[in-house]
Amino acid sequence: MESSIPELMLVGTRLMFIGMTIVFLFLALLVGVIHTASRLVERYSPDEPAALKPAKVMPEPSASGEDEAEIVAAITAAIHRYQNK
Repeated sequence: MESSIPELMLVGTRLMFIGMTIVFLFLALLVGVIHTASRLVERYSPDEPAALKPAKVMPEPSASGEDEAEIVAAITAAIHRYQNK
């Protein structure tokens, strides 16, 4: 039942090469599958990307003092309410 060191080294080396071969074959298969998927996506995807809609132009805020006063009042009320919770 006892194995000698050279026999164990031979079995270990054989196992190492079997494991490395399996990993290599799996990675090669994975590269092939990814390459094939890339070709399929390239073939069946639309040629041109969909046109983007132009962004909506926001109206410029008016310079009237009333608008600014309302904004300041709303901010002040929000701060006051937050602090009094």
